[in-house]
Amino acid sequence: MNFFSRHKNGHEDPVVEGLVRRIADDNGIDVRHDSRCADDLTDAVRAACSHARAMIDELGEPYVLDRKGATGSALGPVLFDTRKDGLDALRSSSRLKAVFSDPNVRECDFLLTMHRHEYVVFGIEMSGEMIKRDVMQDAVEFSDHNFAAAAPSLGELRDILTQNVVLFLADLAPERKRRDEEVRKQLHESEALLKAQLHTLDAALRQNRPFSAPTSLREKIEQGSREMAGLTHRLESLPQKLDPGQCLAQIRAILLEPQDHVRIERVEMRVGDFGVKSETGTFIRFHECVLADKERLAVFLASLDRDNAAYIWPELAGVGKED
Repeated sequence: MNFFSRHKNGHEDPVVEGLVRRIADDNGIDVRHDSRCADDLTDAVRAACSHARAMIDELGEPYVLDRKGATGSALGPVLFDTRKDGLDALRSSSRLKAVFSDPNVRECDFLLTMHRHEYVVFGIEMSGEMIKRDVMQDAVEFSDHNFAAAAPSLGELRDILTQNVVLFLADLAPERKRRDEEVRKQLHESEALLKAQLHTLDAALRQNRPFSAPTSLREKIEQGSREMAGLTHRLESLPQKLDPGQCLAQIRAILLEPQDHVRIERVEMRVGDFGVKSETGTFIRFHECVLADKERLAVFLASLDRDNAAYIWPELAGVGKED
């Protein structure tokens, strides 16, 4: 399926249009009166959307969670410590439950994100008829479970995820600017404090005769002067505040090369009891979203129908039933 294309009537993809407006408003970029800015930002957003949708396509079809079938174990004990932990996590997700609050919704597609941790444990291993104890084994566990997005159809979920990815990318440049401004604020505060300290030391120096001032006092003034020079240098080296044109250029540079900042990788492994990797363990395949090589999020695409939702949230049992 082609999730990224112009409509036959010539109008822009509505997801692209919405993102262009959102990014422009957030960063003071005038796309309503400056057609060149509008075209530049639209082209960049279009490229980022294409990359985001390709990433989402890599996730494949959602796992169908069914308590009556084998897929019902998909959330435990692999992704969660136990099946009960998986069910409890589902029950606590207001985002998923809200989708089924509409009586016309029969299915919910959602994305679960997690952090994967691998570590070494000492366990037991069978070698023929012999039992080996205190064997070093690799174990894996998932934490920070978050039902990041949910929608009543896969198409709507894909649009939500596309928007999330592009907004993440578009916010990288402004986020750097915000960090620079926070550093600038902290340096100015340190500069003001240091100036006050130097003023106090200078007053103490004037109370002494030039050649009778304590050595420690002169050393403190010299040290303070060096620190002041260092603060001044750091302030001067910080990028100056960006105007909308510069901000647009930085955002475009990121959106046009989205693969440098976010990508999808597939992970496969076999996991046995207690999360220990084993050649005879349960085979699992999932994807990880890599954010500029600094953070990796395991992502799990799944779906749930109303019958199973009513099992998780019994109060939904009567919602949407035909008379």
